[in-house]
Amino acid sequence: MHSPLPSWARHWVLLTVAALVLLPLLATLFGGLKSLGELRAHPMALPQQWMWSNWWEILQGQRYWAQMGNSLQIALLSVGLTVVLASLAAFSLAFMKLRGANLLLGYIMLGLMFPLAASILPLFLRVRDLGLLDSAWGVVLPQAAFGLATAVLLLKNAFQALPRELLEAAVMDACPWWRCCWRIVLPLARPTLATVAVLSFVGSWNAYLLPLVVLNDDKAYPWPLGIMAYQGEYTTDWQLVLAFVTLTLLPAVLLFLLAQRHIVAGLTAGAVKS
Repeated sequence: MHSPLPSWARHWVLLTVAALVLLPLLATLFGGLKSLGELRAHPMALPQQWMWSNWWEILQGQRYWAQMGNSLQIALLSVGLTVVLASLAAFSLAFMKLRGANLLLGYIMLGLMFPLAASILPLFLRVRDLGLLDSAWGVVLPQAAFGLATAVLLLKNAFQALPRELLEAAVMDACPWWRCCWRIVLPLARPTLATVAVLSFVGSWNAYLLPLVVLNDDKAYPWPLGIMAYQGEYTTDWQLVLAFVTLTLLPAVLLFLLAQRHIVAGLTAGAVKS
């Protein structure tokens, strides 16, 4: 099927979308390399004097590294829990004859209909009742739960796109199901696993609302809450805020760029209709 738009029009549309995405990132990058006065006078211009001391001031502080460590801990735990649970659930739904499998899948897919913000109060009450306030697990468990719907959907469709003859041959050779999953299915679905892992990591890395509600101890803060350290009662060091945001976004951006090929392949595999 041919596109209704000519080639030049498609290129302009793509360039426009790219500009809308890149301009805020570039404004944040350059804003963090200006003085506060220059940032207020020329917010969108290139720095006249490159203030690398803004970055160095943040990198020298222990607060930055502590919050990056907290964010990394929460993100890795969320990724690990999401990938493991989603892989097991998707494998069971894709290859095992389970009674009520469609009903179970529909129940899991209900998670796509409810955003995290809509259930923040019940989540807070449940986390408090479990004694997980001011704990990384109080953030990890809800994040993994809300990420399961998308992860299970992608992995289930990717698993079903694999040749069933491989599994049938393995079962005939008396290979147990857990080994089929570990040795055959998961290696063949690595692009989709990478997609799920990267989406989970980026979502956890940038999460703000849930850590804000669950964490009260500033020693347990991830980086999105660390921005408040540069906001005073009457003034805000916006150049340091932008420098802090740039330095903390770099890991997620680099991970996304490095895994871009796997993400595209994983989304394509997960889009195969079952």
